[in-house]
Amino acid sequence: MKLHSYVLCRYDEARRRGDIDDWTDHSDIGASIDGRILTAEEYQRTEDRYIAAAEILARAAGASHFTLRNVFLHSPPPAWLGEVYEGRVVDKTSALRMLRGHMSGDTPAAWFDSEKMCMMMGFDFYMHVQVPERALASFDEIEEMGLFVWGDQEQDEDEEVHVSRSADDTFWTEVAGGLTVRSSAQQQEARTLVVERWAGGRLGHRLWLVAADDLSSVTASVKRQSLISAFIDLEIHATSRDEVARAVEAARWAQSDGGGADVVIFPLASGREPPTVTVE
Repeated sequence: MKLHSYVLCRYDEARRRGDIDDWTDHSDIGASIDGRILTAEEYQRTEDRYIAAAEILARAAGASHFTLRNVFLHSPPPAWLGEVYEGRVVDKTSALRMLRGHMSGDTPAAWFDSEKMCMMMGFDFYMHVQVPERALASFDEIEEMGLFVWGDQEQDEDEEVHVSRSADDTFWTEVAGGLTVRSSAQQQEARTLVVERWAGGRLGHRLWLVAADDLSSVTASVKRQSLISAFIDLEIHATSRDEVARAVEAARWAQSDGGGADVVIFPLASGREPPTVTVE
């Protein structure tokens, strides 16, 4: 199905250009902007207009469920939402509730994807939507509500995302076999870096640095919808805390082809699980 891309926003052309200052965030409540104080009531009315617009378009497009894409988890999701991950399917009611929560910073950001309609709340109250031809007439009603609509670009169907293979028993057996071969070559126990990613953001991934004997603990805990990457050909070095910045810089460029290698730091600690830091 061909979808058309539009942007919905609360700003007229002068405000979009920046000629007139206006509020752009939930945190602006109580602030004086261009001589006017943003009240909680005005903010709530604006938020309601966006949710009403999304519901109007979803109804016109016939979209009842959405798949979460490009999820960003920077803080734990609210209890009512449950576990959030790339590929989770939510109904329209939950999608609209997430959309509202994202405006006030209470729920994670996501692209709500379906064959019939897509939507996302971007920065500064710019809502991006993709809708079919039959939903275009709904924009008249949305503009009467006080939102501005601009865009109109035909959106080609997205290319299918290809995952190289399933992380099944055969996959983990081959990871273990690769570690055995590397251990023999190094004359010491080799370890793999396993990256599990179910969303973007600070809380959207986990990392393990494990040997073959410890792979079972990883396989038992990965989430069903996660993307798993196992890196076997690693360069592992120990350094002191005082030298970590220089060690990271040296490691980034030692084996790089010019773009800078990825470095993962696992702090050594006793009696507790240490945090991890990724340097790209």
